Amino acid sequence: MEINAKDIFARMNLQNIRAFILEGLDPMEVYNCTYDERLQKGNALMIKRLKKIYKGETEFSDSVDDFYDALVTNGEVFTEIGMKAGARLLFQLLFQNDYTPT
Repeated sequence: MEINAKDIFARMNLQNIRAFILEGLDPMEVYNCTYDERLQKGNALMIKRLKKIYKGETEFSDSVDDFYDALVTNGEVFTEIGMKAGARLLFQLLFQNDYTPT
């Protein structure tokens, strides 16, 4: 999956968020479990797949480490984009003057 931050920021404005909230997409799944349980459930299929591919314990362990490193990097990038998106929305909420005198 290719990340295009410019496209994300171009779509990020109050009107788009309003449209999403009011017209939106199908509701997303709501999780009623702990973060730890969600992580274990989400990791289980990948761990099972990697165990099938990498029979040796060292090779398996290295592949898991590489996989988690990739996940961490993705998490960092999306968190930073999310923080910037939040800051831009806050700026728009605080400083955009929508008042037009008649």
